[in-house]
Amino acid sequence: MRHIASTTATAIRGERVARLIDTATVERYLTVDLALDAMRTCFALEASGASGPVGRMDLPHETGWMRVLPAVSAGLGVFGHKLISFNRDVGVRYIITLYDIESGDLLALLDGEAITGARTGATSALAADLLAPPTIATGTIIGTGSVARSQLTALQTVRPVEELRVFSRRPEHRSGFIGEMQPLLDIPLVDCATLDAALDGVGIATLATKSDEPVFFTRHLTNSIHVNSVGSARPNLSEVDPGAFAGFDRMVCDSVDLVFSESGDAIAAEAQGLYDRADALDLAAVLEPAPTRARDDMTLFKSTGTGLQDLALAVAVLEAAADDGAGTVVDGLLALKRFGPGGRT
Repeated sequence: MRHIASTTATAIRGERVARLIDTATVERYLTVDLALDAMRTCFALEASGASGPVGRMDLPHETGWMRVLPAVSAGLGVFGHKLISFNRDVGVRYIITLYDIESGDLLALLDGEAITGARTGATSALAADLLAPPTIATGTIIGTGSVARSQLTALQTVRPVEELRVFSRRPEHRSGFIGEMQPLLDIPLVDCATLDAALDGVGIATLATKSDEPVFFTRHLTNSIHVNSVGSARPNLSEVDPGAFAGFDRMVCDSVDLVFSESGDAIAAEAQGLYDRADALDLAAVLEPAPTRARDDMTLFKSTGTGLQDLALAVAVLEAAADDGAGTVVDGLLALKRFGPGGRT
């Protein structure tokens, strides 16, 4: 990924204009390879100290809630945020802003729905590439919603399995998911009627639910299993039983601080004295050198998502779109209040 401050955004910055990138344009440029490369860049910059800090804020309102994920990346030359808005009986919208870190100019506004899914899947794939066994025959996906859909193609890129099991509590959700995803994969997707059947003896398990109750328990811990838990991104959600945390040989998070303040199962494990967050590692900390893995190690990756991940992938999409002149260029969107040597002017 190129540095946005010195490449494709030069013309945009010089004209003091912003580029609006809608859903269709985002999806035109958003590939698994682009997302994986962006996440490798994101965590490498974080490891070097060239990205950060990040934050998170939730605000409820009478018809739903909003969540803001701000972030700064000197390494990419940008700062900005993702805003998620949820309205009951309506749905969820995402928008990502990118600003130039040197001038403060607004570079772009992007629809963030596809970016959110792709960066979640790519981050899980990056974690699996670092933590999972090199060869895996069977995997499973627990959950069949939008988060689950974003996982499969990225994971198959780094850890291809020969068979993928699918579990959801509702049979119609499993069949719908398999019908939609099977044409995208060249491996069989197997409908599993029970949680235990889905998790029996698998090498990699992806938990991508919005469950308020755990779906992974100590009985599911088998030698060399790797688990990606990506669905419990709020305190009221839970995927891993608190008692199972201590059974893993290594736990890695996209952000340890965010996971143990935002993910309900991790919060419960720490509050009950079953796991100490000091034993967990940030993904950026294990990127280089890659951690050594004992043959029978059981590993857990937990993710709540960060604004840095959103910004990194948004920059990659902006670069690709700007190269083609895609998107809508808008002039004069933001007024500038200038400050001189003597103060405000």
